[in-house]
Amino acid sequence: MSNQAFIERTEAVPVIDDYDVLVCGGGAAGCAAAIGAARHGVRTLLIEKDGYLGGATVSQLVAHILSTNGVDFQGIWHEWARAVKARGGLAGGGLERRPGQIRGGVDPEVVKYAWDDLLEANGVDQLLHTWCSTAVVEEDICRGVIVETRAGRAAITAKRVIDCTADGVVCASAGVEWEQGSEKKPWNQALTKVFRMGNVNWPKNGYEEEDIEAARNALEKAVNRGEYDSPVVVNGRVVRYSTGDWVHRSVPEYRTEHNLFPSRILHVNPLDPFEMTRAEREGREQAWQCADFLKRHVKGYENSYLLDTNAHIGLRDSRRIKGIAAATHDDAWNLNKYPDGIARSSWDIDIWPGDSYDAPAVPRDEEYYRERQSRVAEGDWFDIRYGCLVAEGVDNLLVGGRCISAERAAQASLRIQQTCMSTGQAAGTAAALSLKNDKTPRELAPEKVVAQLEKDRDIEPAFDNN
Repeated sequence: MSNQAFIERTEAVPVIDDYDVLVCGGGAAGCAAAIGAARHGVRTLLIEKDGYLGGATVSQLVAHILSTNGVDFQGIWHEWARAVKARGGLAGGGLERRPGQIRGGVDPEVVKYAWDDLLEANGVDQLLHTWCSTAVVEEDICRGVIVETRAGRAAITAKRVIDCTADGVVCASAGVEWEQGSEKKPWNQALTKVFRMGNVNWPKNGYEEEDIEAARNALEKAVNRGEYDSPVVVNGRVVRYSTGDWVHRSVPEYRTEHNLFPSRILHVNPLDPFEMTRAEREGREQAWQCADFLKRHVKGYENSYLLDTNAHIGLRDSRRIKGIAAATHDDAWNLNKYPDGIARSSWDIDIWPGDSYDAPAVPRDEEYYRERQSRVAEGDWFDIRYGCLVAEGVDNLLVGGRCISAERAAQASLRIQQTCMSTGQAAGTAAALSLKNDKTPRELAPEKVVAQLEKDRDIEPAFDNN
């Protein structure tokens, strides 16, 4: 990218509205944050760049529900799951428990409606097709955001701002420090172009070993003939991710498509628009070659077709915003608890390598990993502290979702949707309580947030996970 700079002309930006709480980003964290704030009686606006809510579940087709033990299903997650089920969008009508894992799937289209239902019921205002571009900061206090719309630039002021953009866009523009990737590698986790195959005749009892072996043999011959050159086809990921009995459909039974995620795009800095452009194009080529192979060579896909690819390529991490506390590597591995814990994380330390098409995301063969998972299997977790949601150095600015203050190993666990909902709900609740107590989020006593969340989350679980 060029080192040249252009000095933008200075002009007045009209203020189009003022709110108590402004939530930027309408994914799992943002929706939960808006609900968490609004149900405490503060005027709340949720801003989303797309024309619908749901974030990664919808735009990235991350339509599967995954948990190791269910303790990370908290509060608003149960309300959301019931809302999805009420509209018929939950696969199997519930969750499937396997050894060390709980699985489920949702219809991404239904998720849009479920969030609309919940936000309307809680009196949250929405503003779609709107990009939160720049924080308005005066004397180290966040006063609102500059937004980009089809009508042009505008400002929305607020007493509290919550960054749930997943990339920490608002916090970064406010001057809050952040980290990215790891110290040893300049790129983030591998990206994934999820795609859907329509009209799949999935074997009722799964694939027999002879079917999988036939697919492997067909792949070897096709590669030798030079028909495919995409790494995720050549290395066999396309077979593993379409026939393995651990691959679930992630959609309700009335739909005949199959969600597939063999894709891995490497060496990407998600904050570089040129690299993201390359990643989207490379991901689509991976999807095309995978779909072609499946249709020609894998049982059950003979009459299928490439239905679509995700609207936004799947991102697992980008910025990690610096807060007044952080979820640490030690917290994640040793399952630490804290009195100011506002959310639970029990998922794997799930780091998809950004430099390998084959290396595993989770070190399941390592003894230290098995020790952690034996505790998790019994219902253990690590706490995410309140300070992880409070931006360092700028007042009245909170953060929720996968970009909260965390070291890389902790972020790799807490980035999944139910934990994002939990940190989002906590951020929204804290924003409302800070206003009611006339304290900045930094000054607010964490025990007030913890106590309020315990009351707010005291609802009937959507499913029995025991």
